[in-house]
Amino acid sequence: MQPESSGQPSRSFGIRDFLAFGKHYGIDYRFPGTPSPGGPDTDVTVARGSITETALPSGFRFTRSELDIFQSYESESLGHAPLLIVIVLEGRVSISVGAISRELEGGMAVSLQLCPEYALKAFQPAGQRLKTLTLAFDPVAAGSTGTVSPTLSALLRNIQHPFHLWRIPAALIQPIEQSLVSSLAVLQKKLFLEGLALQLAAYGLDGDDAGGPLRQVPLSHEQKRLESVRQLLAFAPTEHYTLEDLAQRAAMSSSGLRAKFRATYGTSVFDYLRQCRLELGRRHLEQGYSVQQAAHGSGYRYASNFATAFRRYFGVSPKDLT
Repeated sequence: MQPESSGQPSRSFGIRDFLAFGKHYGIDYRFPGTPSPGGPDTDVTVARGSITETALPSGFRFTRSELDIFQSYESESLGHAPLLIVIVLEGRVSISVGAISRELEGGMAVSLQLCPEYALKAFQPAGQRLKTLTLAFDPVAAGSTGTVSPTLSALLRNIQHPFHLWRIPAALIQPIEQSLVSSLAVLQKKLFLEGLALQLAAYGLDGDDAGGPLRQVPLSHEQKRLESVRQLLAFAPTEHYTLEDLAQRAAMSSSGLRAKFRATYGTSVFDYLRQCRLELGRRHLEQGYSVQQAAHGSGYRYASNFATAFRRYFGVSPKDLT
């Protein structure tokens, strides 16, 4: 997400604009190469283009942007949304949540659950034309109007894939493009966007068959349950899990989960969790965290345990990355 346009079809967005937007929406912006965002470089132009935001009575909110990016920037979203869909129509964005890190290019989308404990981090590189559409669902806003869809509520309660990467189906490309340039009257446009929001939610919440997923081979019901456990560990690696709780999520016995997880992914459940924590810790170190901060930020109580596990997994000491 980027700062909201003041209504002009095209304008420049400086660091000051991003910081103001971030303060209002709970997003932390950083600008690599700029020593002091609040200093003399505050008015440096980061991007130029147009951004519009539309809130709908159903609780959906669209943010549409077409930007020429002049300076790379990072964002960390600290808000809450039971459903957030980020669509990249042109350009590329690197995103990460927990130990999961992916790069989105034109025609790709990601659906996820956003919460302060597991913030969405994004990196937008300079020198590109970036066209995106972001859809967020706010149940509080929807509840105030009494228009929450029972079907949508049921889907959100039973999400099995907290981080779902998918391709935009061809049938939705034209409606999405129309949403960026539509000249409909306000009420008509909101009705059009309500329909588009429901279609995107339908595709984005379907775990395996929607929109031409990146996974080429359909998963069996058992594989889907195993995959939901794996994704949970990668999405939220700092949580503390028991084998019994994870087995219940997978609708299996503890011994069944242990055996089937290893057979499917080539590693044990808790070895995989350790890998996710260490990958998250490595990313923290690369971002300038101290060894102790990286350890605590990746779920380790003691920095010494983190350092030992890190050295065994990566072959180098975490201090080598600081």
